[in-house]
Amino acid sequence: MMPRRGVPALLLCLLATTGLVYSGCATEPVTRLYVLTPLTQQESPLNTANTEGLAIGIGPVQLPQYTSRPAIVTEDSSYELYSAAWAHWAEPLQDNFVRVLAENLSQLLATDRVALFPWNNPLPLDYQIIVEVTHFLGKTGGDVSLVALWSVIGKDGKAVLVSKKARFREPTASQEYAALAAAMSRAVAALSRDIAGTIITLQ
Repeated sequence: MMPRRGVPALLLCLLATTGLVYSGCATEPVTRLYVLTPLTQQESPLNTANTEGLAIGIGPVQLPQYTSRPAIVTEDSSYELYSAAWAHWAEPLQDNFVRVLAENLSQLLATDRVALFPWNNPLPLDYQIIVEVTHFLGKTGGDVSLVALWSVIGKDGKAVLVSKKARFREPTASQEYAALAAAMSRAVAALSRDIAGTIITLQ
């Protein structure tokens, strides 16, 4: 009995759909997008008796150059960084960082009068916050480290009232990039609390 000619083609089709033949049939991994997130609304403001309605200017804020690429960059060793293939930031990390910092300070200080640098017109600011982040890296399954030099400028825009170097470390507790982004968000929250606490003291 002659074999049916359609069987090999049918078998090949079934094997292809199950991924057993033709590597070209396999779909590529999906690029996942991540963001830093601000403090939750449940987080209580600090002692804001003297800060409600303060006008706060955020910026300039600078991050290291390695944060400017879409792919999430992590520490692989003391001298080597790793760029993720399928885990990207949903927007430039610097823009995300500045917006989250501003939202955190607005909540912690109970004020809606927060402006982001650069502002087009002179603003009657009570305080201006300048931040230079010198290190903002983590390792999946390890820790996230944030090191920042930050200053508080007074009303005249010239007098430096406070200048500090702050270091924060947050565990990721997971190999997932979502956990890394969450730990980085907590590090920004810690910086926000440090700045907000200083402004409350100045008040």
